[in-house]
Amino acid sequence: MSPTQEGEVPELRIANGRARILLRRPEKRNRLEPVDLAQVIDHINVIENDESVRIVTIEAEGPSWCSGYHLGALATAERPKVSFGEACDAVMSITVPTVAVLKGNIHGGGTDLAMACDLRLGKTGLVLQMPAAKIGLQYYASGLERFVSRIGPAATKRIFLTGEPIQADELLRVGYLTEMLPEEALEARVIELCNSVAELSPSAVALTKRAIENLSSDKPSVDEVQEGHLWSTRSPDHQEAMKALVERRSPQFPAT
Repeated sequence: MSPTQEGEVPELRIANGRARILLRRPEKRNRLEPVDLAQVIDHINVIENDESVRIVTIEAEGPSWCSGYHLGALATAERPKVSFGEACDAVMSITVPTVAVLKGNIHGGGTDLAMACDLRLGKTGLVLQMPAAKIGLQYYASGLERFVSRIGPAATKRIFLTGEPIQADELLRVGYLTEMLPEEALEARVIELCNSVAELSPSAVALTKRAIENLSSDKPSVDEVQEGHLWSTRSPDHQEAMKALVERRSPQFPAT
């Protein structure tokens, strides 16, 4: 790996309960190289083993948030150790809440990387485009499943079957964007979200995230969700919250 390439792999920063994964190839529209996919997995492993992390944001330098996998590597049939779909699946499986901070346009597989996050905050005026059919590809199964389960088949067809640029207003309307704000207001809103999550029970947040994914799957297990609820009623976090309520103070939740 060259020194230049090494400096451009996604960076991980952790501070004040927030883990930030930063994409750093702005001159290439933040496309992801094979080495980048492996680095994302490594970062996720660090995050999952750090009890201080309460929220993850995925951010990018430059006017393009992410353009997906490097098509040159795809054209040469280069097989990365970690596939693009596996990297997105890993993002989706992160225990704590995840936020895509979209200060730039989203293309190709970048649209799925953002979709793998729990929340997507986008700047006014951004554009999304999915050209998979233009290069002769049916998109991979887990990615299509993510789109269909989160924004429905009609909006998914609009994105994948036309290849047309989709404007931010429409992305907000169909639920792809969670919120749309002026670019200069995005970071303040992210900090507000981090503070909100920091006030919640880490165990309850993790259980609730898992339960929502369970119930939105093809084979939901209501019994498993109910088991999580019953466990939470006996959890130390719930006991601390009830004690704090009586004592008229904010609860102090330990890291999970």
